Amino acid sequence: MTPPKPQILLAARPIAREPFRAALAGHADIVETETLDHSLSHLRIDPPPALVCCTILFDESRMFDLLRWVKSERPDIPFVCARAMLKDIPRITLEAVRIASLSLGAAFIDVPAMENQYGDAEARDRLRTALLTICESGGAA
Repeated sequence: MTPPKPQILLAARPIAREPFRAALAGHADIVETETLDHSLSHLRIDPPPALVCCTILFDESRMFDLLRWVKSERPDIPFVCARAMLKDIPRITLEAVRIASLSLGAAFIDVPAMENQYGDAEARDRLRTALLTICESGGAA
């Protein structure tokens, strides 16, 4: 019997969801949220998602608000902070976000950097592997 697909809460603006949809299609059930309140409503129910994946510009840059809530109220749920789209984010700002994410107990994934380094297909496979590994391990990939 096939094990059930993990449920992943994807907290992202609609335009930023596509890389995750493409990577996880057929491998996970994705619950998509656009606001902090909508995300919290899904996190307060049981069973909780196996993973929260939140993009940098989620709900007017509220990624760290969501991360702090998850680490405080549902610390058993792994959290991934992600850059989903190629934007003009200064390199130093992106590095600060990565460092802050890791210091707060989250993983950090830079999808455009993966696409640039590996190409779209390989980046999609690597993104899927990273997210599912984090789901299974309950922490870092």
